[in-house]
Amino acid sequence: MLLFGAGETLLGRRVNWPILAAAERHGLPIALHAGSATRHSPTANGWPTYLIEDHVTFAQTFQSQLLSLIGEGAFTKYPALKVVLLESGFGWVPNFLWRGVKMWRAMRKEIPWVDRSPAEIFRENVRISIQPGDAPEDAEGMEALLEMIGCDALLLFATDYPHARFEGTDALPPGLPARLHRRVLRDNALALYPRLRETVQ
Repeated sequence: MLLFGAGETLLGRRVNWPILAAAERHGLPIALHAGSATRHSPTANGWPTYLIEDHVTFAQTFQSQLLSLIGEGAFTKYPALKVVLLESGFGWVPNFLWRGVKMWRAMRKEIPWVDRSPAEIFRENVRISIQPGDAPEDAEGMEALLEMIGCDALLLFATDYPHARFEGTDALPPGLPARLHRRVLRDNALALYPRLRETVQ
């Protein structure tokens, strides 16, 4: 099930729960792709002038959607629900998890239905495509980033081909450790989309 990353309402709102319920019931991950119907500004402060402003703020859009799904209790209500972020990058994830957990600890009385850490919910229910590869290019930096994220099942193979911003012919981001190659290229997708196993020899 593919949806815009930005829409009329945040995805975690109760009005959207029938969609989430159907996705969980049928074992269909919900994929959010960067972009919107352009009815509303892509930033919290209005319309940008240049494309670069729009693209850099994609990460904020995905963070807002994730926080809505977590805070509204969607993953508590639908624990088997999976959400895939497409073209969001993943370099922003450690800061999002750190801040999400910090605020949840301080304010969880406001949302008592969120019965576990946002980081735990994220690692269990969210997957992210590796395109764009906005992560450290050196092996040491990439390993540090992945350690902060703490989830080897997170990343899924993707390219941005044939978009003009396609980053090249390398299948995997520079610095991605060899121990994750098979997971990113194959195993994580098969775990998320078990029906694909019927097509794999």
